[in-house]
Amino acid sequence: MGKESSDSDNRHLLFYWFGLSVLLAIGDYFSGPFIQFPVTYLIPVALASWYNGKGWGLAYAILLPLVRWGFNNVAWTIPWSITEASVNALIRIAVLSSFALVIDRTSTQTRILSKHVQMLEGLLPICSYCKKIRDESDEWQPMEKYIQARTAAKFTHGICPDCLRKNYGEIPWSKQ
Repeated sequence: MGKESSDSDNRHLLFYWFGLSVLLAIGDYFSGPFIQFPVTYLIPVALASWYNGKGWGLAYAILLPLVRWGFNNVAWTIPWSITEASVNALIRIAVLSSFALVIDRTSTQTRILSKHVQMLEGLLPICSYCKKIRDESDEWQPMEKYIQARTAAKFTHGICPDCLRKNYGEIPWSKQ
């Protein structure tokens, strides 16, 4: 359930990345052919890679330079050749694609590390004899005290049937 919910949240984020990309492309268009800020394309590429995976990051890494290439060859009159514009677009695609892959790898490693940290935080150092738990300051506390200090749990005490028999033997009124 958590993974499916997370996936649907992440798909929803794609609309934000697309909107951001459109705003950047509009800004790029109105700045004209001589003022270039391709570094701003790192933002939607990074966000899409981090939250939606390398496929979406690569899609943005390819799409955004192609939009700029389209501006250069369709919308603007430029003093450089289509070959030079194409080479620049390919360089941008290569750099942004590499960036998308690095961001995706970092995101994957961060998620794996987070799962390991949660698992390790779930381990409690407990004495196998007296059942005291060692806290962050290396002091041993009774289990009840340790758990009550960190949760909303309250304890009641009783004796389980096995311990009752072990410590008190058979008691005539305890029929099971």
